[in-house]
Amino acid sequence: MQATKEKHATHTPGPWKVSSHQTQIHSERYGLVATLEEFTEKSTTHANARLIAAAPEMFEVLQEILAPCPVKGYQGKYDRRRTYNARKKAREVLAKVEGGEG
Repeated sequence: MQATKEKHATHTPGPWKVSSHQTQIHSERYGLVATLEEFTEKSTTHANARLIAAAPEMFEVLQEILAPCPVKGYQGKYDRRRTYNARKKAREVLAKVEGGEG
């Protein structure tokens, strides 16, 4: 039997922030992550920048949502609390993307 190779994300760790002119995304620790060209409407470029900047948080929320319950077969309070917390985090990330915070 062949061992399954575990996959790990190799992206620049978050958090990521949109620059003041909203065309660059920076990692607080590692610097420039991406630069967007303003070849579309400025508002579209800014919305794209917010979406890209939220990528590390979205990745974490998806991991949390899809993580198996630590107690096999358990569907009690822990599972409901975890689902509630993950949905709350997902709403917060979406608010950043839609409202331009962060």
